[in-house]
Amino acid sequence: MRRAGSSILAIVLILGTTLGWPPYTSAQKTTLPPTIIKADMNPAAIRAQLRMAADLGRTALRGLQSTPTDDSVPLDEGVVQAARDTYVLIRAAREGMQLKLERQKIPDPVLELTFKRLTDAWNLSRTPVDKLSWSFSRQDYITMSVRDLSRALQLVDQALILLP
Repeated sequence: MRRAGSSILAIVLILGTTLGWPPYTSAQKTTLPPTIIKADMNPAAIRAQLRMAADLGRTALRGLQSTPTDDSVPLDEGVVQAARDTYVLIRAAREGMQLKLERQKIPDPVLELTFKRLTDAWNLSRTPVDKLSWSFSRQDYITMSVRDLSRALQLVDQALILLP
């Protein structure tokens, strides 16, 4: 039975690739086109995704910093969407880099360090996206989100410097 399940999965993956289905999943609502969030191991594509993530992340960060700490006004959906798109782009760049790491024949310590930075940035960029639905006070949510998104953007900037 296990072998049949694996065969079906392989057929679906091959069929999906043949039909042009995207080789990614988008768990977050994103406003970005599928071509931009597709995992690609080309360093230029990874760099472009990270630059866009940095721009959108800084937009989200400015929005979070200017949000009132009380619940008098709802959180701006544009700020939340910029944070989601930042997360999606970091994830796509990380997946592309993971593909590159898996296919390399000789270990590259700089690439491995860059991948570590992206993994950390990816995890930190989840805070403004995931913790929005938790029952934190607005002040706590903003404090955590600004702290973690700021650090994620620092790590993205470091990854951009380390990329070839």
